Order: sequence, then C-alpha cells, then structure tokens
Amino acid sequence: MPSPKTAASLARLRRRLEKVPLQVRAAAAAEALLRARQLGRAIQQAAPKDEGKLQESVRIEGGRFGDRFYVKAGGPLTTRPVREGISATYDYALAVEHGTQKMKAESFFYPTYRLLRKDIRRGIIEAAKRAAKLQGPA
Repeated sequence: MPSPKTAASLARLRRRLEKVPLQVRAAAAAEALLRARQLGRAIQQAAPKDEGKLQESVRIEGGRFGDRFYVKAGGPLTTRPVREGISATYDYALAVEHGTQKMKAESFFYPTYRLLRKDIRRGIIEAAKRAAKLQGPA
C-alpha cells in the first residue's frame, strides 16, 4: 500500500491529468499507435531471420484505456519444449535476445527500442502540443 505522501501525489497527478482535454489525449494516443507500429516494423526487420517465427511473433498490444501501446515479441509462436520428452518450455525469443549457456545473444528488441525511444517520445509530445495549440486556451 502506498504511503500517504505517495497517495496524495498520485491523487494530485490524476486531477492534473483529468484536466488534459480529450482532443489532446486522443492526438497523443494516435501518435503513440503510429510510433508503436514503426517500432514493431523496425524490430521485425532487426530480428534474426533463421526461422521466421520470431519475426512473426512481434506484435502490438493496446493498454486498458486505448492510450498506450506495447510492442512485444515472443509468446506462443516462439515457445518450445526445453528437451524432447520434458514438459517444461521456454520462449525462444528470450533465448535469442539474451543468449543461453550454449548460444550467443543476438539482441534485436532492446537495441532497436533504445535507438528509437527519444524519437518516439518526441513525436508523442509534439503531437500533444500541436493538438493543444489547435484547442486553444481552456
């Protein structure tokens, strides 16, 4: 449970965010989706091309309120058994990204994200500013 000071800060932040006009939030969300798609394509291109399932596994998932988007790789398409006859599984995408004891890492996800993150943030902020300017004073 958050401390009373933290709870008060969160409540203050929520009140400030509620004052942001709907058009500004919608513009930022639309830009976030556009940037998530760009990031997803870049990650797909950077993914090793040995099997193809890894590239297919890159996807965009929306947040609860439709204003956040998450680019993910792996999941059911890249989940494999550890060894024949054993029920334990692992995600091949994680093994490729971080490596294993027997396999060198071929990082594709995080380096691509780190390369593009400043541009993504800048684009979302600029879209919100443009929408706020069009909105005019409240």
